Amino acid sequence: MTKDVDSAQIDNVGAVVNDENKMPLRSENKPNDGAASESNGTQNGENKSESNSPQPNGIQNNEDAADADENELLKRMRGDAVGETMYSKKFILQTLMRLSQQPAQTALGLELEDDLCKVWDMSVSPEVVALLLENDAIELIMFAISSSEDVRLYEILIGLLGNMCAQVECVEQLTAHADWIEMLLKLSTCMDTCMLLQLMRVYQYVMAHVVSGKEQLAIDWYICFAAFDSSAKNLGFILQQSVSDELLIAALKAINAVLASCALVEEENAQTPDIKLKPFSEVFLVPELCDGVNNAFVRLMRDDLAKLTDEVDSVSAGQATAGVDDPDDADEDGDESSTPKINCEIEVIQTYLNICTILVQLPEAQLSMDLYASSIMFCLTRILQFLQQPMQLLPLGERQEEYLEDLAHICSCLKYFYDKAAFAHLLGVWSILRRHIEDYAEYDENDFDAYEDEPRSQYEENAFKLLRLLGHMLVRADVPVLTKDIQEIDAIKVEMLRAALQAEQVEDVLLQRAHQRLSAVLNDVAGQAK
Repeated sequence: MTKDVDSAQIDNVGAVVNDENKMPLRSENKPNDGAASESNGTQNGENKSESNSPQPNGIQNNEDAADADENELLKRMRGDAVGETMYSKKFILQTLMRLSQQPAQTALGLELEDDLCKVWDMSVSPEVVALLLENDAIELIMFAISSSEDVRLYEILIGLLGNMCAQVECVEQLTAHADWIEMLLKLSTCMDTCMLLQLMRVYQYVMAHVVSGKEQLAIDWYICFAAFDSSAKNLGFILQQSVSDELLIAALKAINAVLASCALVEEENAQTPDIKLKPFSEVFLVPELCDGVNNAFVRLMRDDLAKLTDEVDSVSAGQATAGVDDPDDADEDGDESSTPKINCEIEVIQTYLNICTILVQLPEAQLSMDLYASSIMFCLTRILQFLQQPMQLLPLGERQEEYLEDLAHICSCLKYFYDKAAFAHLLGVWSILRRHIEDYAEYDENDFDAYEDEPRSQYEENAFKLLRLLGHMLVRADVPVLTKDIQEIDAIKVEMLRAALQAEQVEDVLLQRAHQRLSAVLNDVAGQAK
């Protein structure tokens, strides 16, 4: 749950101003000012004809008194404020005190819930975080969680901790206590979506500090992940069981951050083995996590018709289906309105590719790749389908190049595992690049309909990279299987591939072998047709 910081700040300022014991309202002094004004007027009324000087002096005195009251009010407010903010130090500390006095195993009261949410909002301020750390807020948060079963309390406190972890001082305090880390790891077994969203934010913030140079934090967390045997399994269960796209995305991002940081730790420790660490593969290369990553990605990459079905299914009987799009309106391109479109956040694809790259390149993973190769290739096929949609591959930019680079690397780690669908869609992406190269036109700044494209050489480099990948798959595939599959693939694209292999085979042994294999298969197919 995301909190509105501005509204909380306004509420808090209002609470500060209305605290009679701490800051008297300015209006409390107004009757006295008025009385003084009337008294001055009465006392000087008899002398009014003789002199007008007392009235201006009385007005000036009233203005000075009002200014003094206002300055006093501001001074009191500033004395209670946290740093340069308008947040009330007294309110924050009182809320923490009430949390510490919350009876164990009791439901969270509405008033305390509201005040804790305000503190959660305020915790985006580094000055508020410093105040919380000075008053042992992390210890209080952990104690409150351990003595309660209220998932709403979990969500608020973990969300508060997530905001605090944006500051490295908080992460250092948190990491110094292995039992606190273990408690956070165990919370991943709680299947409350809102709480898990906040927990994933904590993981991300912690690992973000590792990237900024705090490697010791990653070592300490790595040790805790290794000590708590179910840590990776629990993350996998979240990915397998959740139907919330928001949680799946947050979990993938968190897992990516954890794997990247911990893999870096193991790599550096292997060079200078100061600490005996459990092997990375034993900690993270578990079936639950690997399957969970693939399953979550497939769900996030489902097409719009599948998402529409999910929305319809989620509407209970008797409820109106307002807000559910008409399938006929799912695509606005006109000619391809009947083709389901994959709508996915761009960062989801890169996150999946990052995770997959880390896992498949492990030496231990090579021994068990047969278990995961099919599901990984299915995920890569979805990416290739996505890239063939309008405006996703062309113009070719840095993002698309990273996708293709990672795809090629993952396929090489999988020893160019042959999959018919993956091969067909890889051929589709390659053919789009080839046609673009053939139709490539230099940018004309006088043509208002033209756009500035990437250099032609960039397209040629990436097309050749994919051509070699196709060549590897052709050589790897069994001839009988390839003979059957090639008949179901677009003949025009297959002929384009054969011609390209023939043109490039002179200086490339791989492409020469691929051309021979494809030509033999096509000859067999032609012979069968006769």
